[in-house]
Amino acid sequence: MGFFGLKVGLYEFAEITLRVGILSSALAVLFSLLRRGKLARNLLDVSVVSVFVASGILLYALLTSDMRLVYVQSYTSKALPLFYKFTAWWGGQAGSLLFWAFTLGVYALLALRKDDHPILVGTFAATMFFFLITTTYAANPFERTLDPAPDGRGLNPLLQNVWMAVHPPLLYLGYVGMTVPFAYSLLMAFTGFQKGEVLKTRMWLLLAWAFLGMGILLGGRWAYLELGWGGYWAWDPVENASLIPWLTSTAAIHTFVLVERKGYRLWAFNLVFASFLLSILGTFLTRSGLIESVHAFAFSNIGNYFLVFMAVLGAFWLLSFAYIVHILNEQPKASPNYPIFSRGWYLDLANYLWVILTVIVLGGTFSPLITEIFTGVQITTQPSFFTFATAPFWSLIVLAVALSLLAPWDRPGKLLHVPSLVLALVVGGVAALFGRNWWAALAILITSYPLFLLAGRAWSLGRRSLKDYPLLAHLGLLLGAVGVALSWNYGRSHEMAFKPKEIRNFYAFRLQHLGWQEYDGPNYDAVFSLMGVRLWNWNLGEVRTERRKYRASGEITTEPGILPIFPVGDLYVVMQGAEDDGTFYYDVRFVPGIQLVWIGPTLVFLVTILVVLSLAGRRRRYNKGQL
Repeated sequence: MGFFGLKVGLYEFAEITLRVGILSSALAVLFSLLRRGKLARNLLDVSVVSVFVASGILLYALLTSDMRLVYVQSYTSKALPLFYKFTAWWGGQAGSLLFWAFTLGVYALLALRKDDHPILVGTFAATMFFFLITTTYAANPFERTLDPAPDGRGLNPLLQNVWMAVHPPLLYLGYVGMTVPFAYSLLMAFTGFQKGEVLKTRMWLLLAWAFLGMGILLGGRWAYLELGWGGYWAWDPVENASLIPWLTSTAAIHTFVLVERKGYRLWAFNLVFASFLLSILGTFLTRSGLIESVHAFAFSNIGNYFLVFMAVLGAFWLLSFAYIVHILNEQPKASPNYPIFSRGWYLDLANYLWVILTVIVLGGTFSPLITEIFTGVQITTQPSFFTFATAPFWSLIVLAVALSLLAPWDRPGKLLHVPSLVLALVVGGVAALFGRNWWAALAILITSYPLFLLAGRAWSLGRRSLKDYPLLAHLGLLLGAVGVALSWNYGRSHEMAFKPKEIRNFYAFRLQHLGWQEYDGPNYDAVFSLMGVRLWNWNLGEVRTERRKYRASGEITTEPGILPIFPVGDLYVVMQGAEDDGTFYYDVRFVPGIQLVWIGPTLVFLVTILVVLSLAGRRRRYNKGQL
């Protein structure tokens, strides 16, 4: 009983630390308003430490399988591998909110390392105050049960995947990271858009945007590997919730190029503010349960807390907007008029395209709530709506990407480059001939033309292209776009039955069912099968696919077998079932161009990190008066 009492006391102490964090963050906001930046910063540090202590205690409970906590009982089991006990930290609602606050604390320590300006400290403290209030009173991870079960229900089997150990933290680094450019954009705006603040805002925005984009990509990778449908994006509401702030932050990143040329300051501020607000909206959508989604947490009243916070942010946005307009009206006018088809014109056009895409995705995502208000029934927007409604604007952006980089600032650039166009027409023609889908062929033509344009530019620069970060980043974007066009339109699948050792053809592939075997996993029972693969006369190897039944929950999952055939695509095999006579049923797919979907955005991420490091160097030189 003494040991039991110690543990109960430990969790009570965790709750006390959260309340200390609430009080200290509230006081930090107060002293920020009183312009006592140093004192406010110290109080914010107290709040951050309290979150770190509480997080450590929750991790201790998860790793030791202490079933006295409702959260541990709900999301772990004693047989759950230690690795997934750790990832259960963000596997449930209460833990994920604490992880949100933890990530915010890390950002606060990094971003405010040498800066205690009241605007920055107050913004971090207010955000921390909200999430601590929500974590403590709406979704407490330290809620205890008087009758602990002998074992827990275990982590959702779909979350027991290595990509789900990486995808949510990266997504959080993006969501939470939007707090930093938001705070610096306030400082930038209220201090007259000084160069130092503009650099800091841009640097932190790029970092948060890179993490958010990589988080989205790895979420698609998880869906592709774990859900067994051969796809990676389904226009699910929670998927869209992560895409929406990515769209506005992408617009903001490009707008800062114009800000450095003394224009579009209000655009930049509004886009950064919108990105932060939409990140909060995305967090709300995931946790409120108001819209059905395979990714969302269960319905709860936590949404009320978010609605209040977003209402406060909205009111603050209007006041800030009015004040900044007043500031800008008092400054000399600086609104460059870029010639049509010049670089500035393309960037200006892209602003509107990104905003239009945001409105389409936002409206389609929240249409179930809108229809429920008027009809009493949620009518879900079909994925095809998003695909067809956004396709024209994605196409314009893809074209503008290459043309803007090749266009000068002071005069129109060339719209047509004959060699690139000829190559794109050949590729599009081949796609039309074999795919017999004119819309898909048009997508290939539109994505391959700018890719050839920039590839030609990189070829002409030679080694110097490795230092041209915008060129490399946009090449990555276009590689990903071509991969999406191929995999989205040209994938093929068949349901096939195999008897033992039977050989069957799937297009140019010869597939042979080699056998199957049962085995016991750490917390599941499974059966796997092997299939030999030949392409014409070449032996490509074997594909292993399996089905698992998890002991704690009884849920059954499939683990697709994937054979990469770089750079052509993937052979994708899913076991659907089996008969007593040894006949196995499979869904066999070929997904062309899928490697480009992963390679392109990864290149964008890596280049963006290099740009962030470059901007950090520029900021240091500016602080030393060298710029």
